Amino acid sequence: MNFLKSKRKVSLVLGSGGARGLVQIGIIRCLEEKGYEIDEIVGCSIGSLIGAAYVEGKLTELEDWMRSFTKRSVFKLMDFTNPKFGLLKGVRVFESLKEIFPDRDIEDMRIPFRAIATDLKNEREMIFDKGSVYQAIRASIAIPGVFTSIESDEWNLVDGGVINPLPINYVKRKRRNIVIAVNLDGKPDAKYGPLPFESKMNSIGLMQEAYLMMRRRLSKLSVELYKPDYLIDIPHNIGGIWDYDKASFLIEKGVEYTKKNIPNISTKKKAEKDQSLVK
Repeated sequence: MNFLKSKRKVSLVLGSGGARGLVQIGIIRCLEEKGYEIDEIVGCSIGSLIGAAYVEGKLTELEDWMRSFTKRSVFKLMDFTNPKFGLLKGVRVFESLKEIFPDRDIEDMRIPFRAIATDLKNEREMIFDKGSVYQAIRASIAIPGVFTSIESDEWNLVDGGVINPLPINYVKRKRRNIVIAVNLDGKPDAKYGPLPFESKMNSIGLMQEAYLMMRRRLSKLSVELYKPDYLIDIPHNIGGIWDYDKASFLIEKGVEYTKKNIPNISTKKKAEKDQSLVK
């Protein structure tokens, strides 16, 4: 019985993928409704932001803010800078976020939290598990060429999704918890729009598709190597990286995909009990 109870606890891995990552708000909501207890989060890029808001107990406030977005309000948050270093500084976004939840040290948060960034200078991942949660999020979401990177003499940090869009390998308590991973680079679904190569692409479209293919392969390798207990695949054409004005649609899709892929606690307990009887 204690074993079954412990299996209700979840280590949640939230992947990288821009605005389509808003599905992860709906995923968290649905997991809680099903009776799961999230007590560890590993986040990359948009996953680090949503994960931090959850850990801070401010997911409702973040959800309300995201649902209020229009194309115009998203554009107003874009603080353009010298394109030599990146299109956006990100200052306006984080000033707005401070009204939702304050900065704090990760080690003081109520459950374990880790954010993943990419260190271009040293060609490695940078793991944030202590220090400022805002610095961790800002580094983790720094899409190369879009947001300015975070620089020092020792490192140059950009979006964690560059080399590890689904960082399952940084889960710490796998033996105790079930691991649920959210892959935002799933295969495209025709119901969300034209599939790649259905029409002739220009050079930018080809580069984008090549990049997405690379990310899908990295995510697939992560799943094969680290084998989460459950995987929620989100079609990568469900939304673009700037589609924050589609928050309500994306959040509801997160609920839908969770219901489809994750069993209810009662169903799961019965399956485990039946399996133990067979043994």
